[in-house]
Amino acid sequence: MRGSELKVWREKRGWTQADLMQELEIGSRQTVTTWEASDRIPRTIELAVIALDQVEACNRRNGYKQQFSPTTIANSWFTPVKEHVAATGVE
Repeated sequence: MRGSELKVWREKRGWTQADLMQELEIGSRQTVTTWEASDRIPRTIELAVIALDQVEACNRRNGYKQQFSPTTIANSWFTPVKEHVAATGVE
């Protein structure tokens, strides 16, 4: 995924960079700005975007009767990945 695609994805949802930071638990808006300006974003972020899309689709199919939290699902799913990256520096 290219950074420009991430920006389009974010804007289609009406999200600000701050919203994306909150969903991905990113501490710096500059990080999001850098991703959006780059040719490739980190694979873990690309997977997080896919996960957020899936949560959104589940909520739509569910008629929003039971809300699934993108943050909770994505973060629990990516905790092992984040730990691996932190331990090895490899994405």
